[in-house]
Amino acid sequence: MRTISRRDFIKLGVASAAVMAVESQLNPIAYAAEQLIEGGRSVNRTSGLPRSFLPSTCMQCPAGCGIIGYVEESHLVKIGGNTKNLSNQGTLCARGQAGINAVYDPERLLKPLKRVGARGDGRESGAWEEIEWDQAMEEVTGALTSLKSEGGSRKLVFLTEDRFEDDLGTRFTHAFGSPNAIGSLSVFGSNKAVANQITWGADGDMPDVANSKFILVFGANPLESNPQYVGMARRFINGLSSNQAKVVVFDVRLTNTSMMSNQLHYVNPGTMGLLILTMANVIMQEGLFKRSFIEKWTNITPEELAGNLTQYTPERAEAETGVEAAVIRATATEFATTEPATTFTDATLSSHISGVQNERAAMLLSIITGNIDLRGGLCLPRKFDLVEPEPAPPVPAPSALSNPPQFPLASQQVGVGTFKQIKDLVEPVGVLITHGVNPVYSNPDGGMVEDVLRDETLIPYHVAITPFFTETAEYADIILPETTYLEDYNIEVRSSPELVPMVGLRQPVIQPLKETRSFYDIATELATKVGGGMEKYFDFSSVDEYLAARISRIDGLTQIGGLDYLKQHGAWYDPRSRPDYGAYQKAGFNTPSGKIEVKSQQLAEVGAPILPTYQPLTFMGQLSERDMVLTIYDTALQTDAYTANCMWLSEILHDNPVWINPKTAEEMGIEDGDTVKLTRPSNVGEAKERSVTTTAYLTEGIHPKVVAMANGVGHTAFGRIAQAETIPYKEPPKVLRDPNTELVWWSERGIYKGKGVNPKPIVPISLDPVGGGEAWNDMVVTVAKL
Repeated sequence: MRTISRRDFIKLGVASAAVMAVESQLNPIAYAAEQLIEGGRSVNRTSGLPRSFLPSTCMQCPAGCGIIGYVEESHLVKIGGNTKNLSNQGTLCARGQAGINAVYDPERLLKPLKRVGARGDGRESGAWEEIEWDQAMEEVTGALTSLKSEGGSRKLVFLTEDRFEDDLGTRFTHAFGSPNAIGSLSVFGSNKAVANQITWGADGDMPDVANSKFILVFGANPLESNPQYVGMARRFINGLSSNQAKVVVFDVRLTNTSMMSNQLHYVNPGTMGLLILTMANVIMQEGLFKRSFIEKWTNITPEELAGNLTQYTPERAEAETGVEAAVIRATATEFATTEPATTFTDATLSSHISGVQNERAAMLLSIITGNIDLRGGLCLPRKFDLVEPEPAPPVPAPSALSNPPQFPLASQQVGVGTFKQIKDLVEPVGVLITHGVNPVYSNPDGGMVEDVLRDETLIPYHVAITPFFTETAEYADIILPETTYLEDYNIEVRSSPELVPMVGLRQPVIQPLKETRSFYDIATELATKVGGGMEKYFDFSSVDEYLAARISRIDGLTQIGGLDYLKQHGAWYDPRSRPDYGAYQKAGFNTPSGKIEVKSQQLAEVGAPILPTYQPLTFMGQLSERDMVLTIYDTALQTDAYTANCMWLSEILHDNPVWINPKTAEEMGIEDGDTVKLTRPSNVGEAKERSVTTTAYLTEGIHPKVVAMANGVGHTAFGRIAQAETIPYKEPPKVLRDPNTELVWWSERGIYKGKGVNPKPIVPISLDPVGGGEAWNDMVVTVAKL
């Protein structure tokens, strides 16, 4: 073996230094690497360009993960995760990274548009003309001022998307004198929220899966779709790997989560509530419940509860759910005897006509075993409260739109029914403002929504505030081009899966493109122009003043710099904080009794069962051989109506063939790849559209009486990328050009290509009578080969 002497080593080092010195004069990257400055700097390893970065908050889904935007020469080149955000801790999903595609969507709106043709005409129809901001704001101000001067302040309706902390929109609506600031929670999540609220006084839950030993999943899919997606998925995996948690899933189809489980059991559609209450009955009858917890912290005795549950026998459940009685008994016993344990649910369980009762039943399992707000159990959410800056506008008396009287427990959570109410003339509308929401695509019976938006006698004036030309914006009179979330400010608070409250900042990582404006700027200018006292509620020197006021009561954050700290770090939580398990033992639960209200007086007052109850779907026993239950599932790659214009995502998920069990398909004469039609029977609700046509995908991963389609594709607007069409490179403005838009290979029509289908228009509006949420998973269709 050859050895190197000390002299040779020194010569080699000197020679290397000389080469590096020459290299540094020729290669800016090497030169940058030599210059050591405090804090360092980022340089593109390929181009040598300096790279700046700013933290912010992602809005590609409801999770609100922390992100870092990397910018070169004012151009956003990458989005990464922010390690200082407690929820995602530096990890980021595909949707988060594809936010770049949203900013540089070749067809995003850069100037205000005014409709000069018929409502509903597309962007390329000649029905729209670009106008200047001054003209746009004067026209919108004119519509609002006229409405107000005629005494019609309450005729303003402001619809927003619940992914946003849109308190500024609510402030604007209330300042105008209208109560009608309406969110979209009832489209997917209000039944669960209402069930949680009336049972233990908080409108959500947080399963402590990382510390659990047994996780019982009912229809949820946290490894692919969850309101806390990345943060919850991380903790779920930690529970599996570090804590060796056992996972048992009950569902109607195979999911990413069930593939990681110890057991998956298919359940007959619509019978999950019976399955859960049967498990509760087994636990009570076998004496496996926590008597001390029930007696001290609930408003029911073990004896009364046990007596009510005796009707739910394993034998009955086997006959109706399709799950063997032995499996039900074994699962219930193991859940009750393994400590700690938790249930995991999401909107899938509660998206039924009996959704509130289903969710309360699932909560009951954790309640009777004492797995409430303890390490590894089902925990209360922890969340900071934000301040409404003073002076705050008075809250107008509720209307039938903002607070439908038939849903008194679902305050401001029934947006899914708003257009039906407008159609039925429940309340007159003068001006509709839609902000970041797309009900034509997202809502059930989208055809009816289109008809209402098209009818100028029902909605005389419609303002769409959006970065994109969506299916809903097609029906606007004026479109105001808003900045994307990567060019805008807001405070974002979330319930962290780490069970420690956290606050995040959404701030511009690049300057707004062209003539786009933030919602803060739009709302403030409109309030000032409309006047009449409205302007005093928007008398902020800057958006910074507004944001600083919002966080002014978060103890600990204000002491270290408040908004300035958030601008530098993107998020904050008290590093001294630890999960405060069992906090209810000091102050009780936020319910009228101070206890968990298994027996609910609030439900009694609206004529609903006061105890968790199974309510069978009457139509299930009337299904023909070709009748199937349709489930529309969410994925990790598209967020309902809001991400299909992101090319990186649509290249992966652009089509949504219908899942069919091979045994079922054989009986129907359907083969993989066949074209099939899904038709809603005439006796199942009302909706303008009755059928959709798609491609069959045969898989053992679905219940024989269920068909399933992915959500998030099948757009009829929202740009050509969302519709699987190519865009010539030089057609868009220079700042939005992307050569890859000419490479949309899935634009070809064929098996598993194309833009997919949106099945939601054939779904009728069917609301849980308590929660007011849509019963998506009660939809029956007939399947036929074409």
